[in-house]
Order: sequence, then C-alpha cells, then structure tokens
Amino acid sequence: MHVIVIGCGPAGLAAAHAAVGLGCTVKVIGPRKRTPQHGPVFLQRPIPGISNDHPDGYIKQIVVGGSIIDYRLKLYGDVNISITSDGILREGIHTWSVQKAYSSMWEMYCGFIKDMTLAPHEVGGLDADLIVSTAPAPNLCMNPARIGHWQAGHRFESVPIALYFESSYPRQPINTIIYNAYEEPRWVRSSNVFGNEVTEYRPEDLETETDDFQDPDRIIQKPLSTTCDCHPQVLRCGRFGKWNNMAWIDSAYYETRTAIYSMMHQHEWEDIR
Repeated sequence: MHVIVIGCGPAGLAAAHAAVGLGCTVKVIGPRKRTPQHGPVFLQRPIPGISNDHPDGYIKQIVVGGSIIDYRLKLYGDVNISITSDGILREGIHTWSVQKAYSSMWEMYCGFIKDMTLAPHEVGGLDADLIVSTAPAPNLCMNPARIGHWQAGHRFESVPIALYFESSYPRQPINTIIYNAYEEPRWVRSSNVFGNEVTEYRPEDLETETDDFQDPDRIIQKPLSTTCDCHPQVLRCGRFGKWNNMAWIDSAYYETRTAIYSMMHQHEWEDIR
C-alpha cells in the first residue's frame, strides 16, 4: 500500500510511523521544519517503537477558584464546551513526552518529507491508497466562510489563546497543570510539563492588564469544531487535521494503523455476516 501523509508535526509523523510499521510505502508532504511544541502537550498512550514502555511522568491536574465548569465558563464563555474527551478532568495522567517522541520520529522520518505546501485543489490529485491529513483543516478547505460574502462557506470555530513561556502559579511543581477558575488573576491555565512552562491567557484579558505588561510570546488558535466536509477520501487525524481540541497526537498513530489494517484485511472479512 502507498500512503501519503499531509503534515509533518508530531501527529503527521505518528501517522507515518503507523504506515511504515504495516509495511506501506510512505510520503510525507509539508513544510520541512519542526513545529514548536508549547503548553501542556503530552501523549496519553505510548507510540510503539517510539515511546518508552514505562511512562515518562505523571501529570497532576488541579482546578483552583471553583470547579471545572467555572473554568470552562471563564475560558470559553460556555459550560458545554469540554476540555477532555470524556468530559471528566482526571486527577492525574500517566504520560509520555511529546517532545521526546517528536525528536525520535523526526530523526527517523525527516527523509520522507517532500518540502512543499499543498493548495486545497491539489489534494484531489494525490495518488495513494490512503491519504492522511494532520495539516490545519482551514488550509485545505475548498469553501471557507468569508466575512460579508453572500455565500455561506465552511466554518472553523476556535478560541485564541495568548501564551507566555513561563508558569504563573507561585513555585509551581514540575509536571502539574493548574486550571484557574478565579476571576483574578486573569490567566486561565499555568503548566509545567516535562520542564516546559507555559501560562495561557485569553487575549482580551491582556487589555485589562497594566501598561508594562509584556506582549505574549505567541498567540495560537485552539480549534473547537468545523463544518468542513471537503476531501471525504482523506483520513483526518490530530488536533488540527480534525480541527478538534479533543484529538490527540497518539490517536493519529492508532487511527491510521486501524484504517490501514482494515483496508489490508477487508477481503478476509467480506463473507462474514
């Protein structure tokens, strides 16, 4: 089987790793540069052949100033938007390091990457048994919504987040994520995960801070949902490929492996009723 993966971030290379593990020929398409990994990013499951058998650490999750419902309301203005796949914030998680896994996968698969950026109309011309996309879904949309345009296009819901590359909770222990439901201070999450410290704010809250408040180190869009149904032949994986904050990097490996395995063995299952 021939597999094309669009995107060379951690999710893209995890998908490539799954395909290689099943004996597929693989091409990865994307700008040939490593994407920075900031914030509380981690693997919930090990990636076979990449992650250690034992977890790299245990992440403690703590809500201060109220409940997780209060935190959702503060961040999203809507208590119905979940921050976990099952709607429950676990007290702690045994995890594996994304940074470590990404470094290993980059070393193994950077030679598979064709350094280019695809336009939306070029996706349909790709020739492969399976196409997997972990690239940001808006970049491949054939019909994006346009402000003031009479024709309704595909919508991409997201929340902007301002990042500061330091933790804000005083003397924050390593491998902790603190969700802040207090009205003050205005930061919403402070994390120290595998030594990677980040504080998150809503950009609008920065306008209420003092004049000497520093500009954020980075502003990102946290994807929530999309109405885009372009390229139905493409398997979308990862947070940005699916445009869903609940999609995980390790899921890209397992979803790609499941799809390929099913395609390889479908003929064996066809007569089973």
